[in-house]
Amino acid sequence: MKKLLSIMVLFPMAFLVYGQDHQETHMYESIYLTPKLDAISKLSENMAAHNKKYHGEGDHAAFVQNVVAGKRSGQMVWVMGPGTYAHLDSRPAEGGHDEDWANNVLPYLEKMSNIEYWRRTSQYYVPEGYDADKIRIRFYKVKRGQNEDFVAHYGKLVQVFNEKKYDRQLSIFQSTFPSATGRNMASVTSFDNWADLDKGLPVGKDFDSIHGEGSWAKWLQELQDLTEWSDQEVRELMPEMSGTLVVDVD
Repeated sequence: MKKLLSIMVLFPMAFLVYGQDHQETHMYESIYLTPKLDAISKLSENMAAHNKKYHGEGDHAAFVQNVVAGKRSGQMVWVMGPGTYAHLDSRPAEGGHDEDWANNVLPYLEKMSNIEYWRRTSQYYVPEGYDADKIRIRFYKVKRGQNEDFVAHYGKLVQVFNEKKYDRQLSIFQSTFPSATGRNMASVTSFDNWADLDKGLPVGKDFDSIHGEGSWAKWLQELQDLTEWSDQEVRELMPEMSGTLVVDVD
């Protein structure tokens, strides 16, 4: 299976989980990188070497995504994970890691921004044999005190994905620390090809069949009531710059 983000987001089996502890081992650190336009080739070369040397496997494996849609289009996202917060205590620093990043990566960046830590919640679904290199993220600013209600609300949609055995994953993540963006929750779906977006999924029809006639429209309205705003972003894996593409996520 290819390793994505999420943000974040690979699992080998299809199941619906309520209250299990697996989400605690699925924390991701993500950093937006703005490359210098005249140095993308050198950045790609050096980033690949850095990730393969210091983030190629184990608890500190990392991968890189390209933002191909959304207001941050043209930026890259460096992602380390999945893991636990305890793994941050032993992250690479010595042995030339920091010097290599400072000397061979930073000079080819305009800036680094939005360092965030995302943990998967108890609501997620991944189809058997999952393998995709593109993800669509819906970021949300959930109203104060409504995070648990938001997760439970999205659980109804996760149930639809699970019962209908969709060929795309759906995972809900929560940001651990407040950030300047204000976003604190995210839903992540995946797709193999852009053509998948042409056919879409019969979510509304299936939602009504499971939860009752008119429930999809009600769900959408309740989602608006739980949130202040939302935003979207599409990312695509950049395997040539990533340290690893394979991960065991039992």
